[in-house]
Amino acid sequence: MSGVDQSPAFDALRRAMAENAEEPEGPARNARAEQLLAEAERLNIPLAVIEALGHQLKVYNYSSEKDKMFVPFARLLRMWDERPEDFDEYETHALHWVFKWMTAGMLDQPHIPLSAMEKWLGEMEHRYRLAGHSERAVRSAEYSVAAHTGDLERAERAYTAWLAADRDDMADCHACELHEQGWWQVQRGRDEEALELWAPVLAGEFTCAHEPHAVLASSLGPLLRLGRLDEARANHLRGFRLVRSMESMRGAYADHVEFCALSGNEARGLELLAERPAYFTDDGHPRSRLEFTAVVALLMDRLTGLGLGDRSVPGPAGRSWTARELAAHARAEALALAARFDERNGTAHISERARARMAQTALVGRLPL
Repeated sequence: MSGVDQSPAFDALRRAMAENAEEPEGPARNARAEQLLAEAERLNIPLAVIEALGHQLKVYNYSSEKDKMFVPFARLLRMWDERPEDFDEYETHALHWVFKWMTAGMLDQPHIPLSAMEKWLGEMEHRYRLAGHSERAVRSAEYSVAAHTGDLERAERAYTAWLAADRDDMADCHACELHEQGWWQVQRGRDEEALELWAPVLAGEFTCAHEPHAVLASSLGPLLRLGRLDEARANHLRGFRLVRSMESMRGAYADHVEFCALSGNEARGLELLAERPAYFTDDGHPRSRLEFTAVVALLMDRLTGLGLGDRSVPGPAGRSWTARELAAHARAEALALAARFDERNGTAHISERARARMAQTALVGRLPL
């Protein structure tokens, strides 16, 4: 492999990928990754193509175009099955690592059948076993599928197995694991337990590319419900600064809009919507689009309830919107998206959750920020 690594063109490609990785999330970075893959293919070095595919996959995952991840991954997997010796130690690890992204990624795309995901879980389990990895990441992925479809019994079983399995180098980082574990406690109505799990992430003990950003956002509802208003305010102000420029964090952004609707900060909620016009229409990640449209409906209903239904508000580009018009549009879109997930899953779970989210009432008259 050392002869390969000494290629000046390969070195230049690696530098270009490292530079691109530092660029802001979004279509420009993704387009550059596509160019770099074309350059890698011209080098006639298998590892260069493998690294460029891995880079492309990573920038897609951290963007609004997550639906583009599956093609480079399928190609990487085929290359691995045909010539595993072309992969160095890092790329071997990376290939197994992104199996987890694929499972979550399939959940987020309602056109991918549930049967395909179950098959994928089996494939992941098989390959992890062959590679000698713990089943912790596999059980975590199974929990995600069960939680998403509303199969509480299976979710609890997989959750327990996930926590019982050894942490190895395929386990998600501590921060991400704690975020997901806390999220599950919230779904089960256990806000205080969630905040206990999240405490080390909020304190900065565990961090990663998306944490504490996501935990700060997820903590807002529980803190408001528990009346811990100073912490809720602090987590909103700190958390919003972190997600503000990150295109891939529409779900967390939605939590901040929701916080504004539930804490008497409707005007600030409108400012947040005005900052991210593309969030109304980006369709590469349907699950976060559903979360966003649901909280838009919540905020607009709140404004309408305050007698401001005719107020002009920021909405999808191409026309002007009043709060009342946008409420109807966002609700219809959220329920249509939820119905697509439910049709795929064979349950009514996602629609029930979307309706419950849109039906919330303010938890605080006005929380000064």
